[in-house]
Amino acid sequence: MVERNRELFKRWLAWVDSSTTIEDTEAFINHELQRYANHKNIICMIFYKNSLVGNVSLLGMKTMYGVKRGELGYWLDAKVQGKGIMQKAVKKMIEIGFEHYALDKISLRCAVQNERSCNVAKKLGFTHEGRLKNEIKLHGVVMDVDVYAILKDEVKR
Repeated sequence: MVERNRELFKRWLAWVDSSTTIEDTEAFINHELQRYANHKNIICMIFYKNSLVGNVSLLGMKTMYGVKRGELGYWLDAKVQGKGIMQKAVKKMIEIGFEHYALDKISLRCAVQNERSCNVAKKLGFTHEGRLKNEIKLHGVVMDVDVYAILKDEVKR
């Protein structure tokens, strides 16, 4: 699936070019299992009609300045985009973050040009906290990043 979507994913995701072999994937899985065991990350696969179609993650969970927080990450196969799948998956991950990990705040960063990703945040009631200018550079393209966040009492039920 990553191979099929490589060109799309690499527009927004830095890891795509450094993950090209089975060994890269195995190393990633082993690293993330350790982070999961230490309550730092949780990465879940998304299935639709019994097929793997994507990933949703809650990353970098930690307490900083007294606030327990985590950051969402996600990607979805182009062939199933536009069906509300990611919105449902992110909503569930938010629930897990607030209820199971007792987070106070969950944030999301997306390139301003990545309208689909930014729309997930907007549809789920995230607050736009600001724009980071020239925040990322992927394949020679410098992009601004919008930062969104949601607090437990702001979650739409």
